[in-house]
Amino acid sequence: MLAAAQAGQDWAVAVIYHAYHPMLLRYLRWQEPNEADDLAGELWLAVARRLGSFSGDEGALRGWLFSIAHRRVADHRRRGARRRTYPMPIEHFVARQGGIDPADTRAGLVAPDVAVARLTAGLPRDQAEIIALRVLGGLGVDEVAELLGKRPGAVRVAQHRALKRLAATLTPEDVRQVFET
Repeated sequence: MLAAAQAGQDWAVAVIYHAYHPMLLRYLRWQEPNEADDLAGELWLAVARRLGSFSGDEGALRGWLFSIAHRRVADHRRRGARRRTYPMPIEHFVARQGGIDPADTRAGLVAPDVAVARLTAGLPRDQAEIIALRVLGGLGVDEVAELLGKRPGAVRVAQHRALKRLAATLTPEDVRQVFET
């Protein structure tokens, strides 16, 4: 599949896109909810430019895609720090909504990105990001460590601390409420 995509086969690129886009978009929405779609577009343009030079297996591909997503978020935040913006209140846009998110239409379930955001709200940013990358991205400890520039042991410790903190602060009722619509 990967070799066909690197050779320019449209069907193979489409399979890769459909397999990874939902989880990448959830990660981007967790990081930058208002800019996730634009960041996803930038991410796939970067993938299209560099896919031919990628080497590795499926696990390496997932890590590579999330590293591009991580860099797009960092670039966006750097640009935002330099650019003056004029935020509009959300009420201005409510009447112009384009529809509902298909991820939210599943009966009785909350979107995974919403659930992770609710669960990690009380965690320090680095611990929350590790949990999000592990849950939303399905990345392994080594992949998260490489992406964040940390040692795998540091990622394991931060994840352990995050889970311990969640276990101490969340009751079963809290967790049930997270997953209710």
